[in-house]
Formats: sequence, C-alpha cells, structure tokens
Amino acid sequence: MSKLVTLNKEKGDEILDRLFNDEIIVLEDVQGSKIWVNWDGKKFRIKSKSINNDDINIIDLAIQNYYNFAMDYFNSMNSRVKGLLNKKWWFCFEYFPDQQPANIEYSRVPKNKLVLTGIWKNKKYQVNLDEIEEYSRLLDVDSIPVIFNGKLTDEMKEAITYFLNTSKEDLEFVFEEKSFAFFFYKLLNPLSKNSFLMEDDFQNNVEKLIIRSKIGDISFELLNPLYERISSANDTEFVEIYTLILVNFLNFCQTIDLNKIRLKSKRKDEMYIELMCNMFNKYMLNVKSDLMNFQFTIPEFFDKEKFKINKELISNKITRQHLESDSKIEYIFKILLGSFKKKKKKAIGIFEEKTVVVFNKYIDDISKYIDNCLKIEQQRTATKKGLVDFGEYFDIKYDTDGEGKVYPDIYKEFEKGKLNKKLKKNKGEKSSKI
Repeated sequence: MSKLVTLNKEKGDEILDRLFNDEIIVLEDVQGSKIWVNWDGKKFRIKSKSINNDDINIIDLAIQNYYNFAMDYFNSMNSRVKGLLNKKWWFCFEYFPDQQPANIEYSRVPKNKLVLTGIWKNKKYQVNLDEIEEYSRLLDVDSIPVIFNGKLTDEMKEAITYFLNTSKEDLEFVFEEKSFAFFFYKLLNPLSKNSFLMEDDFQNNVEKLIIRSKIGDISFELLNPLYERISSANDTEFVEIYTLILVNFLNFCQTIDLNKIRLKSKRKDEMYIELMCNMFNKYMLNVKSDLMNFQFTIPEFFDKEKFKINKELISNKITRQHLESDSKIEYIFKILLGSFKKKKKKAIGIFEEKTVVVFNKYIDDISKYIDNCLKIEQQRTATKKGLVDFGEYFDIKYDTDGEGKVYPDIYKEFEKGKLNKKLKKNKGEKSSKI
C-alpha cells in the first residue's frame, strides 16, 4: 500500500507543490466494513478488516448475521466469473450489510452491498481505476467513487490552499449549512448533484478525501475538521455485565467433564459450535430462571438484525429454543459463543488477571478436546476408506481454525475502555451470582 500523508498547512510547500503539479485522482473515503476476498480455485475465502487476519469461518457466521450476505453472494458466483479471477489476487471491498456499517449513515447501499476499492497483487495494494472498473463490472458491484481525475486548475489550487489555512471555527462559518463533501465535490466536479451513496444530497459527515498521485507511490488524505465520530466510550455497566456473564459461565464449566460430551460434527469449527451448544444447554438447566430474573441492559447494537445470532447455523434444537425464548438469553449465548473460541490478553471489569489465566487454560482444554475429537473422526473416516492405519493416522496434518475479527468483537471493544472509579467501588457490591 502506498504511503499515506495527511495533508495540512504544516506539511509545507514541497508537498503542496507535488499535489498541485502532479496528475492526481481524488476519491471519497467510503465507510463500509472492509473485507478481502480471494477465489483460490475451489472456494471463496473472505477476511474481515485486514488481509493478515484469518478467514471468516462458520463460527463467525453463527455469532452474527453480519457477513452472511457477502458469503452467500460470492458463493453464488457462476463458473464463468470464477474462471476470470486470478487465484493469487485478493480483492478489497467496502461491505454494506445495511446503510450504516460504520460511523456514517448513507441514503442507500451500493450494488450488491459491495464497493470494490483496490486489489492486492504482487504483495502490494494497488488502485488501478481501469482495472477496478473492469472487475466491478465482472463481479456486479460498485467501484470506488472518483471525484476528480487529472491536474488541478488554479482555482482549485487556490481553494484547497484557502481550506488548509482556515481554522475549524472559520470553516463552520464558510460552509454555513453546507458540508465538507459539498465544498469539494462542487470544487472538483461542479456538475455533481450528490456524493456517493446519497440521494440528491451530499454526505454531511464525510471523514476525508483520498488524493492519489499518478507519479510515485504516494497518497494524501484531506481530513474533514468537522467530522463527527460515534463515541467509542464504553459503558462501564456493559463491561461489568459482560465479564460477569463470562465469569459465571466459566465457573460452571469447571463442573463439566468435556470427555463425557460426544460430538457428531466432522469439522473443527462445527465441533466448537456443537460443544458450546451442549454446554450452554447444561448451563441453562441450572441457571436459566436466575438469568431471567437478572436485570441488565442489552447494548443497543444487538437490536440490529445484522448483529443477532444466525440461528440457521445453530443445529441444536434445545439451544435454538433457549435463544428464541428471550433476547437476554440470545445475547448471553452470543457473548459465550464469541468469547470461548480464543484467549484473552488482559483483564477488564471483574475479569481479573487470575481469572484470565483460568479462562485461557480452559480455552486450551476446549481446543485440545476438539483436536482429539477431530483426530478420532479423521481416523474413523480414513480407516473406512482404507487410506491409513492407526499408527499412521496421527501424522496427519489438519487445518487450524482462525479467530476471525467481527464487528463487533465485544471483548476487544471493551478492552479499549477504562473502568471508572464507580465500577471499582461497585465491584464488591454486586453479587457474583447471576
């Protein structure tokens, strides 16, 4: 990926001279949910957020409905399209499960909820507009929105210089009821009537524009000083409730002998879901009445369909009955299903350092048990086919499951927040029993 430089008056005349003299492309920064997609010749692989993350798997799809459309869309691609895709390339998209996947609410979603923004090839992120347009048509999605392509005029240079040298307060006066997007769209593309994904209007909360030089590997970001980000502050009540649920379930898990649980699934990720459903059902037998009487507020994001449990991927009938009985139960299951698939790095809420150690050890126990079940299943299958004998079996290598980064990763989001004194004060007042 090219070097990204924030454009401001402090950068000096050298940067501005380059911007003003080079052939440039100006792009609207689209706030979807970033995904990376690759056709490896057998299946589509999808990663969330970063190309360095693990593939989205069935656990991620079960935890929430967020990525289901994208997964279904690519899996429905016909053979002609697949045959035209380079197996070594990763296509970068902004994904829109709805009109507000991130901080900005748009008037509409893009074609098939996807915007192609770049291609990772030859170990480099590349933005070739002709190529992006070509593959956007092939994949039947929108392409990255281009505001301007060429050399800036003297009028444009003067306006940009004025913008960079004007304070936030003065810009509010200059813009009046207009916006950062309106100012630059009308400056760079006077005939434009709306910004990307808006109906006859300009987005009033665009975070930035991306300016890419056609000469050299450098890009500039032109920030909107009036941009308003959704508050990332964490409600300490949610932190405490979240960790209380984890601790309570973890304590219950100490009474369960994993070796007495029989799994029927044949894949590692499916085994994990089956195991968690089995343990959750046992948990409900013991504490459901207490949980129903336990008063707490479910975070607002859970009201959105995209963040709810994908019940179609929960095959356990008893578990589904529990999930359908009450939204609190569904939220608790979402926490447990998403949290017990990976270790925690730090303590938060009532989840103290010692608890983290116990928790991570139990994650190891779960992983070892599933690995053993998987080996047994692989041995059973291979033996039936006459492929290996018992001695050879344990040398077989099998795929490991990825963690997956999903929006929202509840624990990760909570880790960002710092508990206030009130939480520490109330820590001893709340019962550890649910």
